[in-house]
Amino acid sequence: MKRVFFGIGLLGVVAVLGGCPIYPSQQSEYQVCTNTGCYSCPDSSYSSSCTPWACQSDGDCNQGFVCDTNPNDSTYLTCVPGSSYSDDASAPGDCSVTGCPAGQVCKLANGVAQCVSLGGGGDDGGGGSDAAGDSASSGDGGTTSEGGGDASGDGPASLACNADSDCTVAGSKCIDGQCAAQLHLCSDGSQCNVSGSACVDGVCEAHCGPSSPCATGYSCDLTRGVCNINPSTCFGSGASTCQGGTTCVEAHCVPPCSTSDAGPACPSGQVCVNGGCIPDQGASFACANDGQSGQLATTCAASSICLHHDCYAACDVDAGLSSAQCGSGQTCKGVTIETGTYSVCGTSSTLGSDCDPAQGKYCSGGKVCVDGYCE
Repeated sequence: MKRVFFGIGLLGVVAVLGGCPIYPSQQSEYQVCTNTGCYSCPDSSYSSSCTPWACQSDGDCNQGFVCDTNPNDSTYLTCVPGSSYSDDASAPGDCSVTGCPAGQVCKLANGVAQCVSLGGGGDDGGGGSDAAGDSASSGDGGTTSEGGGDASGDGPASLACNADSDCTVAGSKCIDGQCAAQLHLCSDGSQCNVSGSACVDGVCEAHCGPSSPCATGYSCDLTRGVCNINPSTCFGSGASTCQGGTTCVEAHCVPPCSTSDAGPACPSGQVCVNGGCIPDQGASFACANDGQSGQLATTCAASSICLHHDCYAACDVDAGLSSAQCGSGQTCKGVTIETGTYSVCGTSSTLGSDCDPAQGKYCSGGKVCVDGYCE
């Protein structure tokens, strides 16, 4: 990996152009890169003391990053994920080598470099929020944008699917009839399109219990309280392997539907996929830069922190729980992600740090990842 360190003279120029601080001669400067970009840090780890690494050319950035307009301040250049794109079919598939098409950047997910749309949203841009950080509030302190995020793949075009096996990119899953890349899997139920859902191994699933049954084609895992059991696994698509007039969608026998006006509509919280009504398993995302607040998060409110690509109200865990900090039923808790541990408002059963499907972190020993906890 290339490592470029500016001399003191060059740092003076960069400071004028980009506002990058000049460290004293006795203090070292390190280029530390995360999935959001490269930063100038006083030591070899990322912290709040780091500032965006100013650059003049791609050679000033580590491999897998390019010198481009700072997404938060267009007046200067910084190192951002991506590389000079090559559409040579014989080139290796690693986008840190081949680059990405216009409008996409190269990001690491579970050690695999993938092309994703700028801002972390899908092809339709539905996952972003406005500059003020306004978005629909979720149940446990997070925010998701009104239209819902795109749960399709991270490549130039979405890949239709009817089972996880149809999705060939490592870590991807079939969500609402489209292959969702690992980066677009949920990490917490607050990201789910349907309010009140749980994030189970990266898929949004309804909560259930003895008095709250699951939708047709799904059964309740009473131990975990989620609709995570398939009572009658089917294969392929259509009604050939299902009974009672149901049709096979994503291995579940579900009620049929049609996208035409004359066809039957799906109940609230469900979507019509491949001719059948299934629970909406998609997630949406409000921000891009985890661990940041306000405009630096691209974008959250100034009092919120971007975690798992969603905005959560910041709080002071040392001050204890108070109504002034968090809403009813919420606590101030420390949440650990790849860039550090942050104090935000959430419920006692969500925003866990045991696992994160969007980062390829799953539970072991037969346990399931539910809202960040191994159960």
